[in-house]
Amino acid sequence: MPRKSKSQARSESPESLRDSESPEPRRDSESPEPPSPETDLYEILGVSSDATADQIKSAYRKQALKHHPDKVPADERDAANKKFQQIAFAYAILSDAKRRERYDLTGSTSEAVDVDEDFNWADFYREQFSSAIDTSAIDKLKQEYQGSAEEERDVLAAYETYRGDLDKVYESVLLCNVLDDDERFRAIIDRALAEGRAKKHKSYVEEPAKKRERRLKRAQKEAKEAEALAAEVEEKQSIKPGRGGKKSTTKKKNDGDNELLKMIQQRQATRAEAFFDRLEQQYGQPGRKRAAKMDEPPEEAFAATAARKTAKKKRKTDA
Repeated sequence: MPRKSKSQARSESPESLRDSESPEPRRDSESPEPPSPETDLYEILGVSSDATADQIKSAYRKQALKHHPDKVPADERDAANKKFQQIAFAYAILSDAKRRERYDLTGSTSEAVDVDEDFNWADFYREQFSSAIDTSAIDKLKQEYQGSAEEERDVLAAYETYRGDLDKVYESVLLCNVLDDDERFRAIIDRALAEGRAKKHKSYVEEPAKKRERRLKRAQKEAKEAEALAAEVEEKQSIKPGRGGKKSTTKKKNDGDNELLKMIQQRQATRAEAFFDRLEQQYGQPGRKRAAKMDEPPEEAFAATAARKTAKKKRKTDA
């Protein structure tokens, strides 16, 4: 059964967003592609079908950050956009109890979409975009991820994918920062080389000193820009009148972080508008009800569920 649901969300760390001057999104008539009919939404997020709501949310945040289009080279951005759309689409279905129940029953994403008559997809993705960056959630994920076996696998996978080009490694690994992680990443790679778990790529073992210096200088420049932006936020906070008209000079760190993130989001918000406009055209005007949903899913939906489960069992048997 064909599916007609589309999605996109924005989620990234302040470190990689603060200088994001990525090219404007494509403004042609091509709409984002939903997952193909045989795609398992649980597999997209990397969770099992009995995952809890918290596990689904955590997996979504990790996948969204990991596959954010701004974290890949420009020539890979189209593919990253499609991957990111699938991740956001999977989360839109699996994070809602009613939509998830319908999907589990039928195996059909289009059936899951039709559960909510009043649900507005464009509004949902706008909300995802505006609330995707949460400092506490990012900090928690960073603590869990950095230094983990998963991060080491990601570093080595990026090292192999980009044949030792550390510039691209830093563009692809989740929540990394050249100034903080350079020595640590090199230690991971050097250890893998010494143990024979990685190949010696010329771009790494013979990296020119000037290239490394340029990378460090770029990172230092980005850090200064972030500090300037944070100072701007702090200044704005300090001149806001408090109770009784007095100016408040003491600020909570979270307030400053949230204001900083708002400024970052505002600078990038226009890049998502074309996508949201397409969503509204696809799913109708805000507040408009969808066509009445079927009380019972069609036989094709149950067939799709059976096929999906059979395919999953076959993959496990072949593994």
